[in-house]
Amino acid sequence: MKKMTGLTLAAFLISVTGCVSIESSGISDSPKGVSGTEVSVTEEGDFGILHLTSPTDLTAKANQDLLSKCRSGRLTNVQSQLSDRDWLGIVQVYKVRARAICM
Repeated sequence: MKKMTGLTLAAFLISVTGCVSIESSGISDSPKGVSGTEVSVTEEGDFGILHLTSPTDLTAKANQDLLSKCRSGRLTNVQSQLSDRDWLGIVQVYKVRARAICM
């Protein structure tokens, strides 16, 4: 009986370790007639716990990285996408992708 319980528990743990939920959204349409060079960045690696905590400076880092890629310091048509991966409903891994037109 103990062996059966151990095997059942092991099978359950193996099956739930692959459960991942990915939520994201994005903007796919951009205005026409804007000239400049497109710059883009990806910030990742910040974590949250139980959907109670989330990173506070992830978007600010993405904005700074966009500006560092633009010599003039003038950005237009800034778009960002936040996505998170949910590991077993406990830990969330956040990622921000941002792009803009450097004037």
